[in-house]
Amino acid sequence: AMYRAKTAGRNTLRFFDPAMQASIEMRALMEGELRRALPQQQFQLLFQPQVDRDHRVVGAEALLRWQHPQRGVILPGQFISLAEETGLIVPIGQWVLETACLQLRAWNAVHGRENLRVAVNVSARQFRQAAFVASVSDVVRDTGISPGNLTLELTESLILENVIDSIEKMQALKALGIRFSMDDFGTGYSSLSY
Repeated sequence: AMYRAKTAGRNTLRFFDPAMQASIEMRALMEGELRRALPQQQFQLLFQPQVDRDHRVVGAEALLRWQHPQRGVILPGQFISLAEETGLIVPIGQWVLETACLQLRAWNAVHGRENLRVAVNVSARQFRQAAFVASVSDVVRDTGISPGNLTLELTESLILENVIDSIEKMQALKALGIRFSMDDFGTGYSSLSY
């Protein structure tokens, strides 16, 4: 109740409710399970094809799923915000980037698929890491992919959080040949309701 009151702002009251306790216990349980998910290889990447106007596959977007041993498939909407809050999104995001680039390398090794691209979502916390550009550069180099075949999907709110830092990182990555796309465009500052 105290934390809820603090979050709501000054001069507010909140009363303890057993549902609050259940919510806190569920969050703590999920955080512990999320911490074990990466070392226990419970994450998987699915790839949604991206097609051009002639319906030819030109690439794919990497989609993260958590294959929980007891609960089955857990969608990102159920764990990404917790991963962001706890900082676990950084190693998870690194795993996603590495795994997607390894898959891209395998696709590009097949005749006729040399120009397929892969798009990877980047979290705000991951993007804000001081070594983010170096980390992406290392993955591109280590996997041997063409940087032009990698697209990093950023949200408009991420880019606008710290404009100068965002521009510097994007320019450095663009200089390597990496592409960008805007994810969730129209839901933040560019929203008509805003």
